[in-house]
Amino acid sequence: MGCDIALYCEGRLDGKWINIDRWYRRSGWPEIKVMKGEGFSLVDLIDGARDYGLFYLLAGVRGSDETSSYPPIAPPRGLPDEWDALLAEEYDFRDMPDNVNVHHVSHLTLRELKESGYGEPMPLRGWVDEAEYEEMIRRTAAGRKYQLGFWDVKAGNFESRGCVLREWNGYLNLNLTSMIEKMERLKKERRIASDDEVRIVFWFDN
Repeated sequence: MGCDIALYCEGRLDGKWINIDRWYRRSGWPEIKVMKGEGFSLVDLIDGARDYGLFYLLAGVRGSDETSSYPPIAPPRGLPDEWDALLAEEYDFRDMPDNVNVHHVSHLTLRELKESGYGEPMPLRGWVDEAEYEEMIRRTAAGRKYQLGFWDVKAGNFESRGCVLREWNGYLNLNLTSMIEKMERLKKERRIASDDEVRIVFWFDN
């Protein structure tokens, strides 16, 4: 069964949390009770990606500590104590009493995402396809971002599958890198001072 994520960015403005990405409010519109699609500029921090590697890093979804050397940023925390009213309406619609598929509800600040180190090039080690590894070396040397697919060393030995064990400095998950960059831009656009005042709120649905 597939798993999808609902993920939104909030900023702390005028003493309260409001959504600043997917339902980015244009000036002059009320905060709640507007028709869907009116008064908002639509943005998606991860472009609708069903990226199980990202899901694991955010909340431990679709992965295991036994097979991953790179643990989740934080265990699921549930919903924040206060959050955007529009997002609350969206969550209440999804989390109906008879819907048992919503799970791993959580939130993370921009500071926590950045301090994880997962958004920047980092030391990596795993079993890789040698040709793809060489392609990563070429692209990295040319100044391009590249996410090399690999089997974690904790998952076993993949030499029999034609893989080679390598260590390199690279990106663990480019969707996470891109999301952090987009959050930084939203923070700048809304003139928010602190990384603690920009966050993602998210949940998963099977």
